[in-house]
Amino acid sequence: MYWHHRRGLKWLILYVLSKGPMTGAQIMDEIEKMSYGMWRPSPGSVYPALDALEAEGLIRISKVDGWKKYYELTNEGRKVIGVFSEEDKIKEAISQLEFSARYIIENSEKLSSEDKMRVKNILNELMKVL
Repeated sequence: MYWHHRRGLKWLILYVLSKGPMTGAQIMDEIEKMSYGMWRPSPGSVYPALDALEAEGLIRISKVDGWKKYYELTNEGRKVIGVFSEEDKIKEAISQLEFSARYIIENSEKLSSEDKMRVKNILNELMKVL
């Protein structure tokens, strides 16, 4: 039960940090709000979880302000919970476009004239912005 609880806390921390950089205390506050005040994780569970997530490369310290440390997701942390930066989204869209284009090329003889026109219109729109 303890391991499940700790693993669940790590996921909660990653989810909370998807909203932006936060201190450990802010993370505890946010989790308490999410549970409608039913549960506030203790510093004794949050800070070791933060250390573990940092060691795993899923979060990093983004800023130190006096004694406060602000934690944020790394790119790997965003991938783990499915939160992607705009740059990641664009790269993924380009990969999907490339895959789709190759599929269309390989199956071009199967395209109807209407489908060919749709592809041409898309290509024309792309050419205008590139």
